[in-house]
Amino acid sequence: MHCFCCDRVMETESTDNPIIIHPVYDGLIFRATGNFGSTIFDPITEEEILQVIICDDCVKRNAKRVTHIYNIVRDITADDKSLEFMEDEDGRTIRKRIDC
Repeated sequence: MHCFCCDRVMETESTDNPIIIHPVYDGLIFRATGNFGSTIFDPITEEEILQVIICDDCVKRNAKRVTHIYNIVRDITADDKSLEFMEDEDGRTIRKRIDC
């Protein structure tokens, strides 16, 4: 597999099955099931995905263009009993999935 940005050959755990996510050494894996606004990839079902690998060096080199988002909380309805919310020691809201 190659870095999407610089074409560097990336070392991964060996597999012939692209559906299984194996660790990429010194890089990150991104997968997309599509996007409504895309003019090149927006399948109707989630049976098809795009996968991109970017090496750590390219991420660091472009760090000013990377958005780091921590702890996204989704909208909760009154009948959603699958998540439990609490605060961590720093006062940040965290969520924990619970069995219903």
